[in-house]
Amino acid sequence: MPIIELRLTANTKSPGDLLVNIQDKTFEYLSTTTNAEIRVSAYLERDWPRVETRYQELFINENLKFRVGMITPGSKNRKVSLPSEMKEGEQLVIMVKKQ
Repeated sequence: MPIIELRLTANTKSPGDLLVNIQDKTFEYLSTTTNAEIRVSAYLERDWPRVETRYQELFINENLKFRVGMITPGSKNRKVSLPSEMKEGEQLVIMVKKQ
């Protein structure tokens, strides 16, 4: 599964950035879609002590970035309200727009 970054500040790496996995088909869709708004399901690749609600950018590479609209936790095993700790394998649903 490809790993992407949720960046707190657009166009800038920072210590609070979050790494998440997406499925291969989601990566392909992000790379080729012409839709303005996209719903992305992403999975945490490790435990994170703090997942925020205020990420500005979903970064794949310098040529493929998206502005983050809304993030919601999709954990089926427990109720999570962001900002919060989240565990490896838990899901985030991210609404993004092409930049």
